[in-house]
Amino acid sequence: MSMIKKTKRYKEIKKKWGDKKWWKGRYRHRILVHILHNNGTYVLDEKWDNLVILDACRYDIFKEVNILEGKLEYRTSRGSSTEEFLIENFRKHPRYSNFRDIVYITANPYVNLLLSDKFNKIYPIWDYGWDDSLNTVPPGSVVKETLKAHKKHSDKRLIVHFMQPHSPFLGAKFAHVTGFREHRNAALKNRDQFGDSTVWNLLEKGELDRQEVWLAYKENLEIVLPYVKKLIVMLPGRTVVTSDHGNLFGERPHILYPFKEFGHPDGLYVRRLVLVPWLIVDRKKEKGTEKRKIRSKIDKLKNSGKI
Repeated sequence: MSMIKKTKRYKEIKKKWGDKKWWKGRYRHRILVHILHNNGTYVLDEKWDNLVILDACRYDIFKEVNILEGKLEYRTSRGSSTEEFLIENFRKHPRYSNFRDIVYITANPYVNLLLSDKFNKIYPIWDYGWDDSLNTVPPGSVVKETLKAHKKHSDKRLIVHFMQPHSPFLGAKFAHVTGFREHRNAALKNRDQFGDSTVWNLLEKGELDRQEVWLAYKENLEIVLPYVKKLIVMLPGRTVVTSDHGNLFGERPHILYPFKEFGHPDGLYVRRLVLVPWLIVDRKKEKGTEKRKIRSKIDKLKNSGKI
């Protein structure tokens, strides 16, 4: 190593000496990466017509509160964060480079920030379906836009990306939590720098109670599941309900990892972050009369104001 590099590294260590977040990142990306490898499943290698993504949904909690009928399995995600999940599955896929047979409906702005040119069409609900009072996109907006997209692109596969159970939580409210507001503002200005205050920051600082956050996260999942159920009833073919990654609540996630972790940092391929639900629901492809019946049900729900 050259003297210039040694001096630069010394200055960086001196500057960051008391920054626990920096040390965690160094450990993950310099040491743990050689021990824990990314052996996740490419979602495009699986069979589905509609892929429903629940953001930051742990398999164990999904299994506990699930109300959806279907065959529940699990998969290993290719990322421990949304950015990593999207890049690994859609930028770094070993065989495919674009996905013109897919329409992506998303409450998460990272899809547009990272993959704006990859799909047949992206519906950025994080932009026009945003609720300022909630600091996030409510699940009803995702259902509404998905049914519109299906009607317009009935020959395409759909990826539907809900924001829940990811914070901010629709039930419990925590002071000083901005949720995805700054993420959204950054995406609107086409930049990737943001400064949201999250429950994970506050939990790590000891300003929130772990059990209270745990219950709020669980409730957020319970809130979104009926909306997912509504979609499953309306969408034809094979629907898979999964997640981009899991979430940590201050656990020390691996025997070789000397830190407690919160949220979902990238590059951390531990069970609670990469083990995700894979719920399979098979329905017949809509044809003729059946197709008209489904469209009629959609119209009735719209007219009644339920979607």
